[in-house]
Amino acid sequence: MALAASQPAIAQHDKTVDETNATWNAAFNKGDARGLAATYDEKAVVSPGNGKTVQGRADIEKLFQSYFDAGVRDHTIDVVSAKRVGNVMYETANWTAVAEKDGKKTPYKGVLLKVMTKSSDGKWRTTAHTWNAAQ
Repeated sequence: MALAASQPAIAQHDKTVDETNATWNAAFNKGDARGLAATYDEKAVVSPGNGKTVQGRADIEKLFQSYFDAGVRDHTIDVVSAKRVGNVMYETANWTAVAEKDGKKTPYKGVLLKVMTKSSDGKWRTTAHTWNAAQ
């Protein structure tokens, strides 16, 4: 009984995570660095897996613009685990992307960890986001 009762709540959380990921991927795959940065909290911290961090929308926008300038697109997110506790949601997921330069496509993949909070305007925004890339 407890398992059946918990399933709708899990589905609801998955839907919210899926919706936020769809919005994120849409901005990324359009090459919209400003729109992508808007999905982050004003003081969000991002670590692109290089041992460094950037903080705030302006620097997050610059980070993603550098990826777009390098031809990175076709981003996907496949959720491994996600949980929502009140106005906080977090996920672990596998990601893929493709960089195209001079007609050559290079696939990338890795794992991400993202923490999102529901802001006062009712929108979910990422407050912390880190990822790695497989060799």
